[in-house]
Amino acid sequence: MNRSIHIIQLFGGGVLLLLLTGCIRENRDNCPPETAVRSVVLKVMDTVTGRDITENGEAGGAELYLFAPTGEYTGHVSVTSDEIMHRIPVMLPERNLAGCRISAWTNVGAGQQFHIPDDGSRLENRAVSLFMEDDTYHGVPDNLFFGQLQLASAGTGMPEEVTVVRKNAQMHITVRGLDDGVPEERYYFTVQAPNDGYDFNGKPMAGTATVRRAGTFGPNGDFATVGTFNMIHTDTPDDAETGVGVSLYERMTVRSADRLVAAVTTDDDGMPISLPAGQTVNLLIDVGQEAGISVRMKITPWNEVYQWEIW
Repeated sequence: MNRSIHIIQLFGGGVLLLLLTGCIRENRDNCPPETAVRSVVLKVMDTVTGRDITENGEAGGAELYLFAPTGEYTGHVSVTSDEIMHRIPVMLPERNLAGCRISAWTNVGAGQQFHIPDDGSRLENRAVSLFMEDDTYHGVPDNLFFGQLQLASAGTGMPEEVTVVRKNAQMHITVRGLDDGVPEERYYFTVQAPNDGYDFNGKPMAGTATVRRAGTFGPNGDFATVGTFNMIHTDTPDDAETGVGVSLYERMTVRSADRLVAAVTTDDDGMPISLPAGQTVNLLIDVGQEAGISVRMKITPWNEVYQWEIW
């Protein structure tokens, strides 16, 4: 009896193997679905300089969020900094990923709130929000990197490449002609921008964000922010509606409202102040001009502060 059962099992297994082999050879429609192993590698680029900066570790670790072709959230994969720097393929979930979109974010630290997607989340939902430092002012975001990829309809056995680039903009503000007899701690800048976060497509989300920054007097008497600071980039730099407002205030006594020293939204050529992603906006506001306030703007690569000439 046992021998007969064993023979039947062997026979049944052999028939199944032959059926599967024939199914593959004849490409029958009723074949069991195959789940190809899909993988990706991350490439980190500086879009302004065109340099590949994958190996310098600046992007940190990454979070990959997977969305179906119709936009619904379907899964998540974490990537370590070492995997990025050494270009190690990262395996994706073993399921049908044809046409799925990957929303990749790196350097997501404590500088902003990241909204982890759940069932029902979509690509157009909010991914990043700025924290409020108090009832009036927002904090500044981390040096985020972002990239997106739509996976091919079928895997090839080779990893697909997700390119991530710097997501935020930077600012550096200088004021010339200010009374340096006033203690520098009494002056401060505010920057008002039209966006306060991003969705999972990386698109800036509407919502006013106001950031406050201190400054210091330099040897030449210029008053400037201490280094650069990050901002949510504006969506369309050429659109005046996405312009940014920069103000300088002098802090007064407790009983008096702070004095507005200068408020600008455009430069001397009438160009609105905008915040292009991955670049530094250098602003020079000269309040010592007899004809009124003069504003000059210079865009430089990331973290590069422009040295304004003295006149």
